Amino acid sequence: MKTKSSRAGSRFVIIVTALFLELLSSTGSQAQSLTTFRIANGTSGETPAVLWVGVDQGFYRKHGLNVEAIFMRSGPLAMSALASADVQMVFTSSNNVLNVAAGGMDAAVIGTVVGRPEGDFMARPEIKKPEELRGKQLAIQSIGGGGWANNMLALDYLGLDPERDNIRFIVLGDQPSRIQALETGRAQASWMGSTFSAPLKKKGYTVLLDLARAPISYLGTSLVARKSAVRQEPKLYESMLKGTIDSMRFFMKPENKPAVLQTMARVLRLPRIEDAENGYNALVSVYTNDMRPKVEGVKKIHSILARTNPKLQKLKSEEIIDDSLVRKIVESGY
Repeated sequence: MKTKSSRAGSRFVIIVTALFLELLSSTGSQAQSLTTFRIANGTSGETPAVLWVGVDQGFYRKHGLNVEAIFMRSGPLAMSALASADVQMVFTSSNNVLNVAAGGMDAAVIGTVVGRPEGDFMARPEIKKPEELRGKQLAIQSIGGGGWANNMLALDYLGLDPERDNIRFIVLGDQPSRIQALETGRAQASWMGSTFSAPLKKKGYTVLLDLARAPISYLGTSLVARKSAVRQEPKLYESMLKGTIDSMRFFMKPENKPAVLQTMARVLRLPRIEDAENGYNALVSVYTNDMRPKVEGVKKIHSILARTNPKLQKLKSEEIIDDSLVRKIVESGY
């Protein structure tokens, strides 16, 4: 015969179990109500950190999105995923958008994250001046990607022309691979993000140009989508922009630095959390709270690309800009 206390205990277990099952059901239904949104990026550095933070801190879920930030080997590969509708958005630089737009794709920058060039143009220790790169090799991630654009912007700013000065590009992939190429002498220079350039600086490698400090007008890494998709589902892309704005605000507040560093170190697979600090500091200096894409930032890289691509000579810079959703968000006072 059950005692009073055992019956009370049984009721307690039943109540707790019911509450637990209700919680699971609620959590499951909430997950099911989220819309999966895939965004590809082609950089192996720290630049997409605002996306990672947005996922980790739940800012996209707040706006009904289950965002998947997918790394791909290069910017052009990420753009091909957008063309095939495998992803809804790409986090990339304006030069990638110019290239695909010249080929007929209706891609446009709908929100800017990085307002100017970032990272360092590094050279081996024996190279002290830009002119010493003539006849040398530069390590890049891909032809036409964001890293390639930063290399081109650095060369142009330093008065060098790859064709005239016989500067050859070798495609080596991610930033650790390019660092190895510099260390072995296979390449003599390369652009890289601040997280990866910091160890080289300590070893005496030469900083030929700190791009963030150079007065170069450039529309940096941005949120890119197909114009047709934005017209069909404006609410979806507006939610993505709002989640990114929330994440940017969180990222830029000093009190949130420990959480941001933890996310960056995890995604970049750094051995210590403090190893993410150089990248974090660099992003704070180049990230922009004003996400409205500006045509002026496209013109410099457009002129560089047009030297070798006749199709780009017929394309106007403003054709790859669609600031309608960001303007709507700003005007709403969000």
